[in-house]
Amino acid sequence: MYDSPASKIRATLKSAADPTLAPAMQAYMKSAMPFLGVPAPARRQIVRDAVRAHPCRSGDELAQLVRSLWRDATHRELRYAALDLFRMGPHRRLLTIELLPLARELLADATWWDLNDELSGVLLPALLQDGPATMKALLRTWARGADLWERRAAMLTQRKLDGDAFDAVLFYDCLLPSVGDAALGREFFICKGIGWALRERSYAAPDEVQAFCREYADRLSPLTRREALKALRRTGVAAM
Repeated sequence: MYDSPASKIRATLKSAADPTLAPAMQAYMKSAMPFLGVPAPARRQIVRDAVRAHPCRSGDELAQLVRSLWRDATHRELRYAALDLFRMGPHRRLLTIELLPLARELLADATWWDLNDELSGVLLPALLQDGPATMKALLRTWARGADLWERRAAMLTQRKLDGDAFDAVLFYDCLLPSVGDAALGREFFICKGIGWALRERSYAAPDEVQAFCREYADRLSPLTRREALKALRRTGVAAM
């Protein structure tokens, strides 16, 4: 018997652990926190089964479950599982601006690319769509701040949005403070993040991205330009 969905997820993940996989997973991620050795598909199925049996009914309930897994995590898969909860179908309607305090708490502790990118790919865009005025102001603040991971999250929050959901002015407002920035502009995860954001934008607006890369050519790192134009070069749209 399990006294909570969090307990069930913890116990099932630990029972699925493969110690032979754990060292390589930890080494690849350069993680101080150890791994159980549970591959991502198996982990997500464990979370999916738990949510199917006991879906959260409110944002408060979801936040409590996420915090329980995240704060008490002894292995990295438990933090991944906490973030997987945002992807589950029954929970998508609960991703409202009321979860902003939770998002800020998680982001402050998500100081590596795997956790940061998951937050900017799922939770933050949902909050942006639900509370655009609040989130746009906050993303612009993060984009100008001294925290590397807040900057990266700001520039990548819109990477999966398109059509009317995508705000091009906000997008470039979140990139430009890091372009050529003396302190952070040449940091690997910032350069990679700018390039990734531009590459995703290039699918919908290739001319716009090429024009941006030309205008700021002397301020973009080679890594950023390579990432930004990767998709266009594959299709022959951008010059090599």
